[in-house]
Amino acid sequence: MKLIAVLLALTLCALTLTTVQCLSLPDPNVKCAMECDTSPTQVICAADDKGTTRTYRNVCIMKTENCLQHLNFQKIAEKECP
Repeated sequence: MKLIAVLLALTLCALTLTTVQCLSLPDPNVKCAMECDTSPTQVICAADDKGTTRTYRNVCIMKTENCLQHLNFQKIAEKECP
């Protein structure tokens, strides 16, 4: 079960188009819904409280990574981040 969570987290990192924070592994005790449809790409730009921006494939992936990594990214635009 932990291996599946790690593999899903690594896949999620690859899908979010960022690699900086992909090195931290998720807490296996956290229950996060990971049922995102990655086929229709609805790229968004999101920012956290520190002003860090990231591009995600869609809102669902952003929310899942927020849960897995204990982050607080919010959508700020419906396009890639600059």
